[in-house]
Amino acid sequence: MSAPFDELTAGRRAWIARAGLAELASTIGRPGRAAVAARPDLLARVDQHAAAIRESLGGALLDPVALAGYSAAIRDAARDAGDALDDWSRPSWAMLRLLAVCSLVP
Repeated sequence: MSAPFDELTAGRRAWIARAGLAELASTIGRPGRAAVAARPDLLARVDQHAAAIRESLGGALLDPVALAGYSAAIRDAARDAGDALDDWSRPSWAMLRLLAVCSLVP
């Protein structure tokens, strides 16, 4: 049986968060950076998303646990809405938002 997330130690929460962010970097970050390299117009959109995330999470120094939770909520909502999160020729709002999270990981 696993403990509720709130009952885990800070170190364990950080480890889980980093694992989730590493998976995000692999599935969204890597192909997203390739898309941005091929289509520089996306860079400004990703930067705008990053600024909005910083504002909503409270500043320039973002906690990996907060970023992981934020990205999990975005990813889950996108998948529930039928977004496969894989078409970089026409990236969705969620894809750009998740790529912005990748850019903010310390």
